[in-house]
Amino acid sequence: MRRENGSATESSEDYLEVILVIRQESGRCRNVDIAERMGVTKPSVTKALARLSAQSLVKVVGRDVRLTQKGLGVARATLDKHEFFKRLLCDAGVDARLAAREACRMEHCLSEDSFQRLAAYLGNRRDEGDSR
Repeated sequence: MRRENGSATESSEDYLEVILVIRQESGRCRNVDIAERMGVTKPSVTKALARLSAQSLVKVVGRDVRLTQKGLGVARATLDKHEFFKRLLCDAGVDARLAAREACRMEHCLSEDSFQRLAAYLGNRRDEGDSR
């Protein structure tokens, strides 16, 4: 369930990101909410949550799926990358729906270090462009 560098898999990151977004929107998160958002079956969600729980990334209390501190960190980092790439693509003129789909793939491609360096570089380039 982990990549060679020890980070969570793409699937795990996607689940954690979706749980975070659902909880931000409604204050709670159920298996059915995750299944609907991701377009997967409830048994698939149950299986994924068991793996995430075994890795101490989530805990299920009653029907409420909650992120642990560790899971919250992974979810926030993944969501930050997603929003960054979506914004970058939209700024470049890509349709918002396509940008969201492609950002979902892009968020998994870079290490955290490379992402931070890219974000800083592009941020500096934008600042330079604003001062002209």
